[in-house]
Amino acid sequence: MNRFGKAILCLAVLLTALAGASAMAEAKLTFSPENPKVGEYVDVSVTPDREGALGVRYVLSTPDGVVCENKESSSHYTASFRPREEAVYTLTAIIEYGKKDTESVSVTVPVSGTAPVQMGPDVVYSQKDGWWHDKIYNKKHHRSLEKAGCAIFALSHTLQRLGVEDEEILPDSLAAKYSSFYIEGRGTDNGGLLSRAGEEYGFLTQDELIETENGIATCLKRGDLLSFGIVLGHIAMADGISEDGTKVHIVDSAPGATYERKNRFKTKGHIYYQLEDGPFAEAETADQLPGIRWFFETGEYGGMSYWLDLHYCAVKGMRLIRLPWLKADTGSGLRPVSLEYAGALVCKVIDGTDSVRLPSRDVVWSTEGADGPRIAVVTKKNTKLLNGDGTAAGGKVFSPGTMFMVLRVEDDLCYVYWKDTYSYLSLKNVDLLPVMQEPFSTGIVSMNGKTAGTAKVTVRNTPKNNGLRVTEWTIGTPVAIVETGKEFTLVEGKGYRGWIQNKYLTPDTAE
Repeated sequence: MNRFGKAILCLAVLLTALAGASAMAEAKLTFSPENPKVGEYVDVSVTPDREGALGVRYVLSTPDGVVCENKESSSHYTASFRPREEAVYTLTAIIEYGKKDTESVSVTVPVSGTAPVQMGPDVVYSQKDGWWHDKIYNKKHHRSLEKAGCAIFALSHTLQRLGVEDEEILPDSLAAKYSSFYIEGRGTDNGGLLSRAGEEYGFLTQDELIETENGIATCLKRGDLLSFGIVLGHIAMADGISEDGTKVHIVDSAPGATYERKNRFKTKGHIYYQLEDGPFAEAETADQLPGIRWFFETGEYGGMSYWLDLHYCAVKGMRLIRLPWLKADTGSGLRPVSLEYAGALVCKVIDGTDSVRLPSRDVVWSTEGADGPRIAVVTKKNTKLLNGDGTAAGGKVFSPGTMFMVLRVEDDLCYVYWKDTYSYLSLKNVDLLPVMQEPFSTGIVSMNGKTAGTAKVTVRNTPKNNGLRVTEWTIGTPVAIVETGKEFTLVEGKGYRGWIQNKYLTPDTAE
């Protein structure tokens, strides 16, 4: 073979080798599941054909036109989308190697049928997956759930973990019901939202935020849920605490917003995920959270659960959400009720719009850690409610004789409920009374035999005329009789226990 022939042969071999290498290194675009349905997450993976790729852009279209198109490239070679209608989609990935060096690869994605509604005790909604873009939250201000619905997503997460099973608690249904709580320029009034939802779905909340580590840990250990402003302008939910008590488990519909604002406002909230063997690792970016999705339609991360430092949560303050402590039969069977006032003999509960006074023994209540139903009665002057760490919570000063429902006893504190407030009292300032299980006598506060009028009788902490004033009762007030003496009778009523002179009491003739 002459020199020219050899050159031709070498060139042919080289071209064949190059063609083979090119075929072997062809860019790939894959997706799963193989036959997705409307509303199902479709996960996409892009493999560039050579090294040096600078980013990728996505274009999603149907025969009716373009659904979405990224104008700027990203570093997300794994991404997701959530189809909103039945169609044959064409997904194109444009891989960029340089300003004028790009490569496109396309795949056809047939979407048919409808995926089941996302619902259950473990669901985590992705607020920024594109699905909620046209779901209206507040019509007046043109706000969608995707844009401004974080508090609604947190509420839906909460209700599903409380065991509510109904499609009316899906985010779009809740948005339609509670759109009035959106305030332009401020976002959602989360306190007002939870208060109203609590009335409708039977959970309890309170105006005061829990701002101590011990208080938050106590709530989460007994199964309560917490809602809070995780960063400025963004609401999430907490539903657990780590075994060592240092980390709070967070359910976040838009963790990308958390990371963005965390950096913008230089907060100190470190975000963690738990390794299979137990320890926690810090996720400095959302990409490091295992299983998190990035949606190319919105350029945002989907919902995720992770862990935060307990200290950070206490600094932000968290809002309590819990199932009722009490159940009572007020005439329509055993059902959840709230407490108007507590007593060892008699209490008053609220069932809907009705207030009902009944023996405390007839109320069913959860008393985990309290060794059975108990009442704390204040014994010292100037008693104040405390935070979970024992520091004064400020506010009202309670006189001796004031009674609280005891929910839990721990160390030198008792966790109590009083007029829509959950807080602590020092055991040094109270006596713990068991709920009276035996029959007791009752009576009416009276004056000169009269049980109607505006006259008031002073209740004292000792059976003496110079005893400390506990409260005053208007004549006609019903009371339960604890103990009868020669001149004074120990009684309780309206959430107080104290002594009144015998002449101011008319005993009931029947038990």
